[in-house]
Amino acid sequence: MAYIPKNKIQTNLYTSGEEFILLKDNSNYTGPYYKLYNGKFFTGNTPNDLSTIEIIPISPRSSDSNGDGVYYSLFPTEQDYKNGEFTRYFTCRRNQPIFTEVDKKTFDKYKQKNNTVFWRTNKPFSLFWQLTGDINQVAQTNKNITELTEQREKVIGLGLFLKENWAQYYKEKP
Repeated sequence: MAYIPKNKIQTNLYTSGEEFILLKDNSNYTGPYYKLYNGKFFTGNTPNDLSTIEIIPISPRSSDSNGDGVYYSLFPTEQDYKNGEFTRYFTCRRNQPIFTEVDKKTFDKYKQKNNTVFWRTNKPFSLFWQLTGDINQVAQTNKNITELTEQREKVIGLGLFLKENWAQYYKEKP
C-alpha cells in the first residue's frame, strides 16, 4: 500500500459486528478495522497489517431518509439469490439528481404519500436487479434495466449513483 500520512487514517477501531460486511463476499465482519481519509474502511488495525480486506458499512435496513444522497445499500437475502434477482428501491429528488436507496417499507411510505417521509420533494422508483447467471450477461442486464429506468422514470444519473457496478451483489450459483 502507498504511504498515507497518519493524519489521514483513523486506526485501531473495532466493530463487534452488524456494522460492516466484507466487500468480497458480503459476510458480516467483526474485529479491528481502520478508516482512510477517502471514507474507505479496511480490516486490521492499520494499513501496515498483512492482508487487509476492504469492508463496507451496513446501513440500517429501515431508513426514513429524505433523499439526502446517502447510499443506503440494502443487501439481497438468500431467497433473493435462489430467485436470481431482487427488487431495489430508490428515491430521487424531483429537482436534482440526488439518489437514496431505501428499503421496501420506506418505499411504500413514499408511494402512499405518508407524511413521515418527504414525498413531495422525492420521487420513489424501483428496479429489478439480476444476481445470478453468467456474470457478463448479469452485468449487461443490470445496465440495460438501469438505463431503461433512467429514461422511463426520468431519473438520469442513477447509473452514476450506482457507480456503474453492474455486477454488484453477483454470486455464482453452486
